[in-house]
Amino acid sequence: MKKESTDQRLKRIHKAITHLVAHRDVNSISIYDVAKEAAIAASTVYHHYPNIEALIYELMEDIFVDFTNVLQDSIIAERIHHWSDINRMIEQGFVTYYSNNPLVQRILLGQHIYASIRHADAQNDLLLAEHVEAIYRQYFVLPELPTNVNIFAIALQVADKVYSMNYRENGSIPPEMAREAITLTEAYLGTYLPKNLPRKPIEVITH
Repeated sequence: MKKESTDQRLKRIHKAITHLVAHRDVNSISIYDVAKEAAIAASTVYHHYPNIEALIYELMEDIFVDFTNVLQDSIIAERIHHWSDINRMIEQGFVTYYSNNPLVQRILLGQHIYASIRHADAQNDLLLAEHVEAIYRQYFVLPELPTNVNIFAIALQVADKVYSMNYRENGSIPPEMAREAITLTEAYLGTYLPKNLPRKPIEVITH
């Protein structure tokens, strides 16, 4: 029988933890559970990951790549008439992504004890915010913004807080609360972005 490669083994481990997180409380999952689900020895899982937190942390890298793609895929240029359209598209994109990914919901919106994952998520918000700001600047002339805080990172975090509160209570993000997240983020951004924000000339917009 052909020996399983390291990549194949890691894929089995990742598939196992993804399945377990999607169906169980994250805090109750052990390395032994992952080994059983993947049908491999626990020592093999430990060889790659010292604990569950390290394993989930690695999964976050793919999730963060997905987040960047969500931003790009959410924007429909011909439907942007006001800067709030960008905010709405982005938040709708994230709600759709969360709804279609139980693992991401449980890790980022649910309650767990893993501080390193919370920290990584906060750091990624800062990187995402740079992409968000670039999208706004692609279509509009922005005013001078604060340098001591990133308003786009805060908007992302405010929306996630709304999603998290409702996910923990209902196990989902109800449509009315998804709309509330848009209302909240638009109101916050509106304290920095004028209602009539100048539009970039069409020829300046890059695709």
